[in-house]
Amino acid sequence: MKVLVTGGTGALGYHILSSLYRDSIELHSFSDELPQPWQKVEGVQYHTGNLLDFQEMLEQIKQIQPDHVYHLASQSSVGISYKKPFETLSTNLLGTQNLLEAIRQVVPKAKTLLLSSSEIYGRTSELLTRLHKETDLPNPLTPYATSKACMELLGNQFRNAYGLHIVIVRPFHFTGPHHSRRFAIPSITNQLVRIKKYGAEPVVISGSLDISRDIVDVRDVARGTIQILNSAESGEIFNICSGSSYTFRELVDLLVEIADVDVDFFFDPNLERTNEIPLLIGNPEKILNIGWKPMISIEDCLSDLFNEMVVRNRMERSLKK
Repeated sequence: MKVLVTGGTGALGYHILSSLYRDSIELHSFSDELPQPWQKVEGVQYHTGNLLDFQEMLEQIKQIQPDHVYHLASQSSVGISYKKPFETLSTNLLGTQNLLEAIRQVVPKAKTLLLSSSEIYGRTSELLTRLHKETDLPNPLTPYATSKACMELLGNQFRNAYGLHIVIVRPFHFTGPHHSRRFAIPSITNQLVRIKKYGAEPVVISGSLDISRDIVDVRDVARGTIQILNSAESGEIFNICSGSSYTFRELVDLLVEIADVDVDFFFDPNLERTNEIPLLIGNPEKILNIGWKPMISIEDCLSDLFNEMVVRNRMERSLKK
């Protein structure tokens, strides 16, 4: 079997590829740049290119001939989506159009998974009590959320019009080893590593820590994503979530304890999102019913993130010498 993971150099892609690595599966990653040493998975063939170039995508699909496609590649930062809405919509919608059209032309029997987001749920009148179900209507508040809601509609179009096998996952917040420092928790983790290991000033810069999120370890998300593509019927949509939440302040307190440092916090208003959703929790009933559940505790998740960030910093410094 041949598997293609777009966005394979991201944290979720890394853990999907790591989980799938075995002799009987030919693994391919497609991203806009080659992986850094800490992003590489043994046995994976890494390809680079432009998702917005249809001919390039068509040639990649012809070359790889995948049986399973995990489409993770996107502009995935909510904050950046405010600054670059055109780029966000282009990459997340038109890039998906190019991929699905290439799949339609070359491997129409392939199974494809589209990575959406819990952000599409937005805010509701039941702000502090709502556990979002897959049947909830999208109510996007950000360019990123809008791009993902549109991507889901596009996937449905290809499924309905051409019979492609397409499933959709909506992960809630996740973090863990290999998570990009563009996101809040890895950014804070990286600051703590630099304080602990390299004598940086003991000040952590962050946005608001008073938002609450349903959070799952990225390795549990990878496991759930693989299970869904392997078993779900075409057209199915799944939340990946726990049904409970932590404030970012609770997560950061755990990280400070793991780092074993004394720090001060500085709030940077430039890191605060417009239209912030104070609380976002999912209903996990549907995915629990297919046998998945979170296995990695938040303590282990953050501890492993911290330790991997130590290794990442060490490798980066070694490469600069």
